[in-house]
Amino acid sequence: MAGPVPIEVLHGSLEERILRYLLEAYPVTTAMLARDLRVPKSRLNRQLKALVLRGIVELEDLPDKTFVRLLRQDFSFFGYKDSQRKRFKRSGGNRKASKDVEGPMFG
Repeated sequence: MAGPVPIEVLHGSLEERILRYLLEAYPVTTAMLARDLRVPKSRLNRQLKALVLRGIVELEDLPDKTFVRLLRQDFSFFGYKDSQRKRFKRSGGNRKASKDVEGPMFG
């Protein structure tokens, strides 16, 4: 029988940013995550609780800090990467006026 199915994570999501950070650094506190990812602690805590419910991370509460431990490492990141996104050329907008002025008044 095959092993566990990899966990699919959307590329560019906060979940992906948290998991990639945890794959590279250990030990990590929630304060470090919030600071380094530049995310409000309330949003980070909501996302971490969702990851705990899915069995991906574990939170270790100590009196002065909370550590985050990664329980699984079999992730499959899907979705478009920034380099794969089709760039759209913007039309219109503010165009710089040419400095050369032509007309009957300017000879």
